[in-house]
Amino acid sequence: MRLTLLDDLRALTPARAGDDLLAGSITAVLLVPQALAYALLAGLPPEMGLYASILPPVVYALLGSSRTLAVGPVAVAAAMVAAALHGWAGDDAARYVAGAVLLAALSGGVLLAMAALRLGWLTHFVSHPVLSGFVTGAAIFIIGTQLAGLSGIDTPEGLHFAAELRQLAAGMDQGHAPTLLYGVGSLVLLILARRPLVAALTGMGMPEARAGMVARLAPLAIVIGATAISAFTDADEAGVRTVGRIAGDLPGFSITGWWLPGWWQLLPSAVLIALVGYVESVSVARTLALRRREAVDADRELVGLGGANIAAAFSGAMPAAGGFSRSMVNFDAGARSQLAALVTAGWVLLITLFFGGALAPLPYAVLSAIIVVAVWQLIDLGSVVRTWRFDRGDGAAQAITIAGVLALGIEAGLVLGVACALAVFLYRTSRPHIAVIGRVPDTEHFRNIHRHVVETWPHLLIVRVDESLYFASSPRVHDTLQALVSHHDHALRDVVLVLSGVNAVDASGVEMLEHLNDELARLGIHLHLAEVKGPVQDQLNRSALPAMLGSGRVHLSAQAAVEALAPGTGPGDPGANAGMDG
Repeated sequence: MRLTLLDDLRALTPARAGDDLLAGSITAVLLVPQALAYALLAGLPPEMGLYASILPPVVYALLGSSRTLAVGPVAVAAAMVAAALHGWAGDDAARYVAGAVLLAALSGGVLLAMAALRLGWLTHFVSHPVLSGFVTGAAIFIIGTQLAGLSGIDTPEGLHFAAELRQLAAGMDQGHAPTLLYGVGSLVLLILARRPLVAALTGMGMPEARAGMVARLAPLAIVIGATAISAFTDADEAGVRTVGRIAGDLPGFSITGWWLPGWWQLLPSAVLIALVGYVESVSVARTLALRRREAVDADRELVGLGGANIAAAFSGAMPAAGGFSRSMVNFDAGARSQLAALVTAGWVLLITLFFGGALAPLPYAVLSAIIVVAVWQLIDLGSVVRTWRFDRGDGAAQAITIAGVLALGIEAGLVLGVACALAVFLYRTSRPHIAVIGRVPDTEHFRNIHRHVVETWPHLLIVRVDESLYFASSPRVHDTLQALVSHHDHALRDVVLVLSGVNAVDASGVEMLEHLNDELARLGIHLHLAEVKGPVQDQLNRSALPAMLGSGRVHLSAQAAVEALAPGTGPGDPGANAGMDG
């Protein structure tokens, strides 16, 4: 396996190295406050977010295929970690922390196993509408969990969205004014630092790209400012919850303690964390790669992300994945290779070692504000309306996913959404489009008799099936063909099934064709096939159907079938009935 990073380092030039150095430094500015905030979101000590930003991106840089994906802690995975551990660890803080490391190890193992078995296709079961609904629902859910941190209202941990809102509403009179000041003040500043600040800077003549970079410094500036104010005013003595001491040393590199009692109970959560992290990461990586006409290897991404999560567990960190906002910043800042990720990891390591203690007075409310602003951009309720207008089945799956996340929790909501999407797929494919077709006059093209003026023949019925023949669709195909034959002219002698829309046939499909052939034979009618794709023909050849049909009853095309079964009726020849039904 060729390593993308090594190839890039061999081709490194001073200009490209400068681009990566700048991009890595800018990304680190965004990553540090995010790492602290996402550790808070997961219910973990803040240093675990920093640890997830050191070794995991280095391992991904070596093994992954994307040149600009920024790996580290992400909001949705952090929320999934919290959802998985609240019931599993209970009130045992040490078990909770160890469980987060275990989730990283399990997630990495799942991804590496998928890579070894080439099971990346399993992620295709998370359709785009379901993933979009899940991200939107998770973002709303995350915002709900941070309202308590912004206001200083104490609420029990591990509540679902509705229960969290009820607790907040009941405790409105218990809000803590200093905490609220830090939280709401930071929230307002972060919002102003986005479009309003960019607009103001560009209005003063600053290039838009540079203004955007300056705006991205806002979270770190707010963290530094709030920390200084908190330290100067002794905010913790006023009841403001602060980060406290951050371990200013390297993480402990160990594999002991990974397999805790009851570890298998976390395996389903680890699978979901791995799948969601992989799908989100690959989507971001492909989006960025397309802009530079680069390639992303899906199997390599499984290896890269799996290795990153094993590295996270090895270094005592929480699960990691590719972050959308960080990757966009990394790309926009000019990153050319994963050398930028090494630079980012180096900066985070230095901050962890030498400046961790300086962050002790940082109020948690500031981190809650950073989380709210970061995930707010992930909410896309308009997508539900657009999807519903285009396809009601997909729209329903998307809406149900959002409702499931908010009502049942993050993991249960995702499972519900995937199950709904699969049910929609099975329902849709179990009711395939089946068209009686005829020949467009003076051509060799065949079209639906209900949509076009076509030629038909009393003794010949040509039917096109526009779906694969498998266990769910076969009964409807059989019943429809029976109905068409029973209502056709008594002169009917041949039925031609055009299989141009059939991509696969399973055992149920073959059995249906065999029974159909027997039923038609008892009526003195011959069954024919036409336009059978190569892979489908290979499947059919492994059954008894070809022998039952005999030679001359599998035709290259619908036109070839007509020429064989209705001689003297080529395009333009007499002998056909022209008309249009419906």
